[in-house]
Amino acid sequence: MKKILVLVISCLILLSGCNMSNTPSGRVESYLNNYITMSDSVIADIETKVNVEPLSNNNKLIYKDVLKRQYKNIKYEIEDEKIDGDLASVRVKMTVFDLHRAEKESLEFANANQNDFLKDDVFDDEKYNAYKLNKMLSTNDVVNYDIEFYLNKKDGEWIVQEPDRIVLEKIHGIYNYDIE
Repeated sequence: MKKILVLVISCLILLSGCNMSNTPSGRVESYLNNYITMSDSVIADIETKVNVEPLSNNNKLIYKDVLKRQYKNIKYEIEDEKIDGDLASVRVKMTVFDLHRAEKESLEFANANQNDFLKDDVFDDEKYNAYKLNKMLSTNDVVNYDIEFYLNKKDGEWIVQEPDRIVLEKIHGIYNYDIE
């Protein structure tokens, strides 16, 4: 009897935990934690993204490291949650490495020091990409963003809508905030 009671209590605790995560904020936290914990889907996305880039194999490895470092170091805080029927929004304050700045500074350096990137008197994209990626990998500069995530409720489950390009660029740290 005690074993059955323990089993029932365990199931209730497990079910209440599941219901707590089926909130808009809980779903956004789960979405962002997939990045931080490097879920299988995030690893697959990294592979896909890196493999389509016109980079040398060595630079592809560095690029993977840049993305992994970025995702593992995401910091966020849920600021607000609004629910309107089957629609919801969750505002998140997020801190990520400022890869945009690293990329911008790399380009400025390359423009001012073109001879450093020449191979047989021709600008070598691979040299430049290696420089830029290593600068991105080593940056400690961070940037903060307020990001709004939108959710729909379908069959009782909150589902995070696919973020738009700008939100994804902010998560990745490559958003060009200079154009705002």
